[in-house]
Amino acid sequence: MIPIKVAILSFLFNWPSTGGGNVHTYELALFLGKAGYDVRHFYAAFPPWGIGGVQKSLPYANEAIAFDESAWSASAIQARFRQAVDAFAPDYVIVTDSWNFKPLLAEAVSHYPYILRFQASECLCPLNNVRLLAQAGGGVRQCHLHQLATPDACYDCLRQRGRWSGSLHQAERALSGVGAGDYYDRLVRVVAAAEACLVVNPHTETLLAPYAKKVCVVTAGMDPARFPQNGTVPLLPRDCPVLRLLFAGLVAEPIKGFDVLHEACARLWQRRQDFELVATSDPPGQLDAFTRLIGWQSQQDLPAHLAACDILVMPTIAQEALGRTAVEAMAAARPVVASRLGGLPFTVRDGETGLLCEPGNPDDLAAKLERLLDDPALRRRLGTAGHRRFEEHYAWPVIIDRHYRPLLAQKKVSGTLPRT
Repeated sequence: MIPIKVAILSFLFNWPSTGGGNVHTYELALFLGKAGYDVRHFYAAFPPWGIGGVQKSLPYANEAIAFDESAWSASAIQARFRQAVDAFAPDYVIVTDSWNFKPLLAEAVSHYPYILRFQASECLCPLNNVRLLAQAGGGVRQCHLHQLATPDACYDCLRQRGRWSGSLHQAERALSGVGAGDYYDRLVRVVAAAEACLVVNPHTETLLAPYAKKVCVVTAGMDPARFPQNGTVPLLPRDCPVLRLLFAGLVAEPIKGFDVLHEACARLWQRRQDFELVATSDPPGQLDAFTRLIGWQSQQDLPAHLAACDILVMPTIAQEALGRTAVEAMAAARPVVASRLGGLPFTVRDGETGLLCEPGNPDDLAAKLERLLDDPALRRRLGTAGHRRFEEHYAWPVIIDRHYRPLLAQKKVSGTLPRT
């Protein structure tokens, strides 16, 4: 039998990377290939933006579509992707990490059945993909609007706050034409014509459902080989008898909530010194009496640190779609304390696989941490349940069989949008 051919398109790919969108794209291509599909990954390479940098050989068929500044325009990018994909002639196209450029990539290949993968709130929040608003004078607040439902309000937000976005966000929005011309109409048309829109939590499903013919909650998968079936990996040496709280994220990125966690630990430290806070940040070394930095950790090295910790903490103040690190902690059979925000309440079952806390509230976070510090039986119970949930819902072979096989069940030859 001739295998079904699947093209995976991404616009913001680098490898190696710890970014959830890049890791998902890499593993999707890898595990679809292992499942018998004929997969090819197409990605843009444009050094001025720092995208398309692949420093390590990819273990599946791939094609970098290289651009210089003279060819870096929306129409030229669409034409180059269309040409490359046509040479492969896939049965399906899956559009992955691409932020606001997602509808333009889909337009380029709309003569094939295509699937849109929403990893966070891209296309819903053109500002920063997480619907978190910086306030004049400092501070942030959560936003409950989104571009499909309230485009005028979102574009007004861009005019007010767009200059506070990172340089890549600003450049990508300009290239995509967000807030100008017919961008909104193109976005609505592309979402409506997709074979399916894949999201990672029911909350995003609710937002997209009025605009798409089919929305499926398909969580990002994880490679079970990184975490043996008994939920353990070789432990790192325990150089102290205290309990370890692990923060596996970007310490310098405020939205990840390290400052909230550090304040919670400072309050705990005033009355107990039986724990340490371990964070994946450079340079390695002791930050203060209770905080130790262990440097950036690769995907290969992180499981050992998860297995060596007692509690994984995700104190994010942004609307994380999934919380990849929380899933990795469950794979390592470790309890999770996470913010009750975005998709995390779907990922971390409160009282079952971990505990949820009020985002941005160090007192509530300290209380949840103390509950686990004081109760080893609860830590074991939550960790065991978390590993079971990982095996049943997050391991890639399960996700391929449960979700992708029905979506990619047969060869199709239908296109619903005109070529651009």
